[in-house]
Amino acid sequence: MWSGKSLLLIWELTLPNYGELLKLLIPSISRKANCGWINYSGKVKSQEICENKMDNRVSKSIVRLIPAIVKEQRVDGNGLVEYSTSLRCTLSDFERNSNINILSNQVFKRFYSNIIINKSDFINTESPVDPWFFTGFSDGEASFIIYIQKTNNTKIGWASWVAFEINLDGKDLSILKDIKSYLGVGKINQKSNGTCVYYVRALEEIATLIHHFDKYPLKTKKQADYLLFKSAYEIIKNKQHLTEEGFNKILALRASINKGLPAALKEAFPNLNITPSERPIVKNENMPDPNWISGFTTAEGNFLVRILDKPKTQVILRFKLTQHIRDEELFTQLADYLDCGKIYLDERSVSLIVTKFSDLSEKIIPLFDKYPVQGLKRLNYADFVKVWQLMKNNLHLTTEGVKLIRKIKSGMNFSRIFK
Repeated sequence: MWSGKSLLLIWELTLPNYGELLKLLIPSISRKANCGWINYSGKVKSQEICENKMDNRVSKSIVRLIPAIVKEQRVDGNGLVEYSTSLRCTLSDFERNSNINILSNQVFKRFYSNIIINKSDFINTESPVDPWFFTGFSDGEASFIIYIQKTNNTKIGWASWVAFEINLDGKDLSILKDIKSYLGVGKINQKSNGTCVYYVRALEEIATLIHHFDKYPLKTKKQADYLLFKSAYEIIKNKQHLTEEGFNKILALRASINKGLPAALKEAFPNLNITPSERPIVKNENMPDPNWISGFTTAEGNFLVRILDKPKTQVILRFKLTQHIRDEELFTQLADYLDCGKIYLDERSVSLIVTKFSDLSEKIIPLFDKYPVQGLKRLNYADFVKVWQLMKNNLHLTTEGVKLIRKIKSGMNFSRIFK
């Protein structure tokens, strides 16, 4: 027999293990959005159990933001259960695609147990964010930071911690939200200047990042920064940074990562001969995954339209990737993988540029149609494709076609206006 409120239609049910603890899977809720990656319905974000509701006692669970209360009681008898397509737990269900909220991803189709799993294992494997996309995006936008700060709370007088950060324009907030959903850790801070930052600082949450980047390693020379960052994390995790010897190791790692020791730290240790740690050598033996290319392009790529008016009107489409000069070898590999484009070098950067119309038609556009870029870059890509379609139909050779292309171009990239 059954009592209580539910969206589930149950005639009879057998629970052979009904004397054991009843656990609830509580999905997280998010507002429906029209931008960023679209959340799939119904992803379990946490597993909870009320400590005083054990054995065969009646328990009650309230699912936030869903206008329904699910109550559970012991069930006896034998028979059949009919349930909706949304059902993933024995005694709970939800209304799919409510007109107010949706559950953020599919509930895991798996059996649950009482086994304790490391938090780093809870990366959202059913997230629409592909792991290689996140790595590619991090190669372009992420920072691995070692912080050192004066404090009175330690014997050595200094505090050390590590942090992972991604800073973006506020218009790309949806990307950070999806990354946070994928990793299941970290926080997002929206700043008054219109930017937003996703950051991970807690040691147990840093472990989740280590779990990811060890499995899906960075492809740019930023991998060296990650390995130094990981070494600092291990020192801090083992509390060795609280000793003078361990702290000196942190200083050496900080001197090697990113731009080295800031002036304030150099002034704080004028008599200490700090030898930077040796930077790891990064070599890419395997070609990047296409999802990596999508993520990296979301961070560092550009889809450009150029119009030349002399001696006659000419429309040129250009796909461009740019990175620090130290990644010249990687860009050469990318050009070979894509089988198109030319490499351009200057004093500080390397660029891969594709302008040949047939290469754009046969290689670049099919790639990003299958592995789409995200955020604002996706809007620019859509406009880029609109112009490509006009050119494919030779409309760029007409006055009206050029006029339309100018209009599309005027709203791309930094000229895009948001209402």
